[in-house]
Amino acid sequence: MSKTLKISIIRPGRPPYNIEGTSLTIPSYDGYMGVLADRQPLLSIMNAGIVSITNTNGKKTYFAISGGFAEVADNSVTMLCDSVITTKDIPETSPEQESSKKINKKIFTKDFSKLTEQEKREYLIGLLKAKISQ
Repeated sequence: MSKTLKISIIRPGRPPYNIEGTSLTIPSYDGYMGVLADRQPLLSIMNAGIVSITNTNGKKTYFAISGGFAEVADNSVTMLCDSVITTKDIPETSPEQESSKKINKKIFTKDFSKLTEQEKREYLIGLLKAKISQ
């Protein structure tokens, strides 16, 4: 049996997501970083982006985050995130609504603090939709 990671995604005012997985990819400050079991301890700043978790069955789960911190130690990963969007948080839209919506391609990775909560949410939903459609 392969070793696993205990992954917790913590967000303000909401219960944490607790997942067991074999690997994950996080959007660190200098680029995306992969984490496997038995990794040396690590503390990293995270930028806005997609967190990809491979669970024990090999299925991938995606989360869009607006930034935060990640700590890896003793096969446990804890991510403290400002905002988290899951695939369940994506609103259902018809193809007509989707095509009529203008897609904003501007990336706000340097200063997310100037965005409103609604702008952050819309940006993260766009990131997650793009990842899922790949």
